[in-house]
Amino acid sequence: MPKRLLSVIVFLAIAILSFSFSQKVIIEDFKAYVEDYNKEEPSLPKVLKLIEDLDYLSVYRLYKLQMVGSIEKKESSTTIAGLLTRHIEAFDESEFRDIDDRIAYSAFLAWVLTDISGKPFEIHTLNEMPAYLEVFNTYSSRVREMAGEVYKEWIAFSLGLIETKPDLFPDELLVTDSFSPYSLEADAPYDSEKEILSLSNRSVIDALNSAISTISNKEYSISSLVDEEVNRLAVQTAMDLSQVGNAEIMSLGRELFRLWLLRSIGLIDNAPFYPESVEIRVKDIPGLEIGSIPEDSYFQDLMDVLEENQELRSQIVEKIQMGAQLLSIKQFTPTGLIESDIESEVRKIVPIQANIMGGIRNELSKSLVSSIDKRIDLWWLRVLAYALITILGFTVVPAMRKYVIGIIIILETLYIFFIGEITTGIFDLSLHSVVALPAFAFVFLLTVAAAFNRRKRSRILILKLLLLFLIALLPFMNLLNEQPELLMDSFEGFYDSVYYSTLKNDVFLAPESMISLQTRDLNSLVSSELNSFKRVLRVIIPNKMNSFSTAAKMSFSVDSNGRLRVAAPAFSEYMSIENQNTYVSELEGLTKDIEGFIRDSERNRKGYEAAISTLIATSERIVSFAGSRMREDFSNSLETELQSKPELEVALDDYHEKMAPLLNDAPSSVPVKVYRVPKFASLVVALLLLSITLFVVRKPVMSFINLAVITAYFLIVLSGIDTLNLFVQGGSPMLRISIDPSVNALFLTVFAGIIALSVLWILLSHKKGSVVE
Repeated sequence: MPKRLLSVIVFLAIAILSFSFSQKVIIEDFKAYVEDYNKEEPSLPKVLKLIEDLDYLSVYRLYKLQMVGSIEKKESSTTIAGLLTRHIEAFDESEFRDIDDRIAYSAFLAWVLTDISGKPFEIHTLNEMPAYLEVFNTYSSRVREMAGEVYKEWIAFSLGLIETKPDLFPDELLVTDSFSPYSLEADAPYDSEKEILSLSNRSVIDALNSAISTISNKEYSISSLVDEEVNRLAVQTAMDLSQVGNAEIMSLGRELFRLWLLRSIGLIDNAPFYPESVEIRVKDIPGLEIGSIPEDSYFQDLMDVLEENQELRSQIVEKIQMGAQLLSIKQFTPTGLIESDIESEVRKIVPIQANIMGGIRNELSKSLVSSIDKRIDLWWLRVLAYALITILGFTVVPAMRKYVIGIIIILETLYIFFIGEITTGIFDLSLHSVVALPAFAFVFLLTVAAAFNRRKRSRILILKLLLLFLIALLPFMNLLNEQPELLMDSFEGFYDSVYYSTLKNDVFLAPESMISLQTRDLNSLVSSELNSFKRVLRVIIPNKMNSFSTAAKMSFSVDSNGRLRVAAPAFSEYMSIENQNTYVSELEGLTKDIEGFIRDSERNRKGYEAAISTLIATSERIVSFAGSRMREDFSNSLETELQSKPELEVALDDYHEKMAPLLNDAPSSVPVKVYRVPKFASLVVALLLLSITLFVVRKPVMSFINLAVITAYFLIVLSGIDTLNLFVQGGSPMLRISIDPSVNALFLTVFAGIIALSVLWILLSHKKGSVVE
C-alpha cells in the first residue's frame, strides 16, 4: 500500500474516531436526561430545575393570558421554544461538565418541547430549537477561531517559517520550506490542534495544500515595504507645511521629502537641496523603483518658503533626520506580507470547516433523534374500527343498524375519558374539531331555526334548545371557586425565576408590551394638545397682535403687576370704518384659527379620556391578578413613566384615583374554567357527542348508557380534583398543583341540569314517539 494512501487512511480514522467519541458522549448524556425526566422522581439537578421552571413557565403563561391576553405578533422570543432557551441561558457555565454536556442538554430541551406539544421528535424540530442552535453555534464559533490559529500554524510550518513541527501536524500536508530564512510567530494550543484535526476532512487538507502551493510560488519584494514606509514618513513631515503653504506647496513637500529620505539610506545618488546635516546610511534594497528625479528649479518655490521660515525648516530637517535613522535600523522582510497571505488563505479555508460543522450537526441531530424510541400511537386506528362497525351494521348484521351510531359514540366517549388526551393529542383534537364541534353546531342551528318557526315550536323544542344552550355554556363556566393555591404569591420561587422577568417584560416593560403601547398613545395625545395650545399662545395670537401693532400704530407693554397694556391712538387710518373689511378679515382669520384649535382640542380631550380609560382598564386587569411584588414593580414602572413629563401628571392623578382602592384589595387568583382542566374538557367533548346521541340515535337505551357513562366519569373525576392539572395554552406545559378544591355550585347546577334535561328529553321523545324503533 502506498505510504501516502496509508497516511490518509490513518488521518481519517483518527478524525472519525475522535468525533465519534464526542458524539457518543453527547448521545449518552442526552438519553440520561430523557430517562431521568421520565422517572417518577427525577434525580439529576438540571432536570429537577427544569421541572420547576416548567411550572413557572406555565404560571407565566397563565397570568400573561389573564392580564393582557395573547399578543404574540407584538412579542419576540416568547414561544415555548424561546422560553426553554431562556431556561438554559439562566444556567452558569460551570453547571455543565463541558460543551458535550451543554449540547446534550439543549437537545434534551428540544425533546421536552415535543413531549409537551405532543408532536414527534424529528430532525427538523431539533435543528429549529433555539437553545440547540445557540449552543451549537457557540461551539461552531469557537471551532472557527481555533481553526484559524491551527491552520495558520500548519501553513507556516509547511513554508519553513516555524522551526518546530506542530505536535499534530498532518503528514498529508506539503512541506516546501520556501521561506526558511524568515520566521513567524504562530503557536496553536495542543488541545486546539487535537480538536481541529478531529473535525477536518479531505477537503480541508486539499485546501491547505492548495494554499501552501500558492504562497510558495509567490515572490515577495521588500522594495514595496520600503517605498510604503518612505512615503508614510514623507507625508507625515509635509503636514508641517500646512501652516505656511497651500496644497501645491504641501504636494511639493511630499515629493522632495521622499527624495531626501531615499538619499538618507543611499538609494539615490543625489536629491535636490539635500540637507548636509542629515547623515547618509547606505542600505541595500534591491528592486526599488525610484523614477525620474526633478530638477532643483522644480522645488524652488518650496525652498523659498522654507528660507523665509527658518524655524519651520529646522523642524522639518529634524524630522527627516529621525526618519532617516528609523529607515536605517528597520529590518524590512517579507514576513508581514507572507503572514497576510497566510491569513487570507486561512479565511478561505475556515468556511469549509464551517460546512463540515453543519454536516456534523445534521449527523448529530440524526443520531440524537434515532437514539430515542418513537412514540407510536395506534389509537387513530379506532376510526377504521368505527368504519368496520358501520359497514357490518348496514350489511352483515342489519339488526345492529339502529345501534351503530350509538355504539360508536359510546366507544369514543370511553376512549376520550380513559385513554385519550384531548388537550394535547393532535389527532384527537383534529378529529373532534371536524366531527363533534360541527355536528353540535349543526344541531344547535337547526334547533334555533325551528324555534323561530311557529308551526314547529313546542315545549319539547324549548327543552331541546335549553339543553343545547347549557352544553354550549358549560366549557366557559368557572369549575372552581377562587383557589388560594393559584394566587401568584402562592408559587414560591416564581419571583426569582427567569419567567417572572419575562412576564414583566411582556406585560409592561417591553416597548411592544400593551402597557407601553397604551402609554405611548397617551403621551402622544397629551403632547399633541400641549404643542397645539402653545402654538396658539406663541404664534397665532402674537402674529395678529404684531399685525395690529404695525397697521394701527398700537403698542404693547407689561406693567409692574404683570398685566398686558395696549396703547392705541385715538384714531388712525387703519381704524377708519372705510377699512372695516380689512380689520374684520384679520379678526375672522384669528377666529378661524382659534376655532380650529378648539375642534382639535375637543378631539384630543375625548382621545385622552379614551386612552386613560383603556390604560386604567388594562392596569386594573394586571393589578387584580398580580402578586404583591409584581404590583409594586408594575406601579413603580408606570408611575416613573407618567412622572417623566410634567404634562403627564394629570394622567398619574387619574391613575392614582382609580387604582388606589384596587391596590388595597387582596389579589385574585386566576379563574379555573372548565375547558382548562383536561378531564373536564373531555367531559365537554362527551357532552357534545351526547347531543348527537340524543337527537340522532333512535334507541333510547343507547342514550341512557351514554348518560350513565358520562355521569359515572363525572363522579370519578370530581372526587380526584384535589390534584389539579391545568391546561394553560396549546403547546405550553401543563400546570400541576395540589389544591383544597371548592367546586363552583353554579357549575354543579348546570351539569345536573344537563343530565336532568337529557333524561327528560329521552323520556318525552320516546313517549311522544319521535324516537321510535
